[in-house]
Amino acid sequence: MEAQVKKEDRRVRRTKKLLTQALTELMQQKQVKEITVTELTDLADMNRGTFYLYYKDIFDMLEHIEDNMFQALNEILERHEKENVVQETEPILRDILGFIEENQEMVRVLLSPHGDMNFLHRLNDVLREKCLQFVRRVAPNEGEASFDYQYSFVIFGTAGLIRAWVNRNCAESTAEIAQMAGRMIRTGSLA
Repeated sequence: MEAQVKKEDRRVRRTKKLLTQALTELMQQKQVKEITVTELTDLADMNRGTFYLYYKDIFDMLEHIEDNMFQALNEILERHEKENVVQETEPILRDILGFIEENQEMVRVLLSPHGDMNFLHRLNDVLREKCLQFVRRVAPNEGEASFDYQYSFVIFGTAGLIRAWVNRNCAESTAEIAQMAGRMIRTGSLA
């Protein structure tokens, strides 16, 4: 019986993976609101009924994908919660970049013009809250305005670096990009 459950779980994972790959491919061409369940399931070579076993519609599917990505990102952030990420940025950056590299096709699509703006807003909110918690712990007298400026500089610069890296098909190693990003965060330049 247990072997049957594992076999079913593997089939479910494979089905969801095929649907995700098809959604990623379609989102490279058009906005998510323009994608139909029929074209998604045709591309994934499965019937619509299979899709509806797991999702209500395309938006529900995208939300599930994003939720899973945020869960994994939160786990990474929590693993580094006790570290002084200002002094030592590279370990957390390597882990985040590794996650991005594993999910680069979906990340590329989500960061593209066809991506989901809600994903970007949610990502910004999660990262801002984690950074604010850290700053309040290590520098409780830091003003809100000062934090906002520093956060914006670091996040938008790092996001631009990550977008460029993903668009280059993650050509450089996560260690190289983490080192580059860490240096830019600490000094404001590559030098």
